[in-house]
Amino acid sequence: MPAVASYVRSLDPRLKLVVALVLGPCLWKVSVIPVAVCAVLLLAILIPLAASQPVGAKMIRSLFFFVLFWVVLKVGLDSLTGIPLTQVLMDAGGLAARLTALLMLGLTLAMSTSARALGLAVAWAIRPLVGKERAWVLALSLALMIHFLPMCLSTMSTVKETVVNRCPGYGFRQRMLIIPQALIRNLGQKTWNQTLAVASRGLENPDAWEPDFTWAGRDWAWAFMCGASIALMFAV
Repeated sequence: MPAVASYVRSLDPRLKLVVALVLGPCLWKVSVIPVAVCAVLLLAILIPLAASQPVGAKMIRSLFFFVLFWVVLKVGLDSLTGIPLTQVLMDAGGLAARLTALLMLGLTLAMSTSARALGLAVAWAIRPLVGKERAWVLALSLALMIHFLPMCLSTMSTVKETVVNRCPGYGFRQRMLIIPQALIRNLGQKTWNQTLAVASRGLENPDAWEPDFTWAGRDWAWAFMCGASIALMFAV
């Protein structure tokens, strides 16, 4: 598993970003069978990546709970409209597969590529369009957003665990009052820490966002295989 995670992280971030941007919309256009296959393959990549993260397993569980919530909501609303039960279950299964694949795609990209590497990839792509001065600002903004999303999940998991351990007698209503307040306070502190980290590392200037990528032969191979796989998804 560590070898798989290390190999995925070593691939060119431009390749992973382009594949995610192309594959994401395609998951809503193709049939359910290739989406389910894609979800299984992404899960096989995501598990080794999550194993090296402190709360990686909890993030995956949170992903499935999120999907379950929307699937149950869809089943309930569709049932009220008089749609046959078979069709309701088929639509719910399709939604579950597409949401799961899409969320795993985003989580795989976030876990396999650092926020700065993704920012550099974006700066490399948009520099010919917006210029160097604007490219690094957009890259920094994207890097902060990408870094903040897993941090939110990690903070939420930590807050929930802390409340359960320190307040075991609290019911659901009390926990729902405490957890959001503690989460907002912790995220506010982390935002300040993130600002200091950016300033201390000198990431607030264009020189820090000069792309220094090396496109290897394996990147060409994976680019060809991913392109062929996406094309095959529409043929199934």
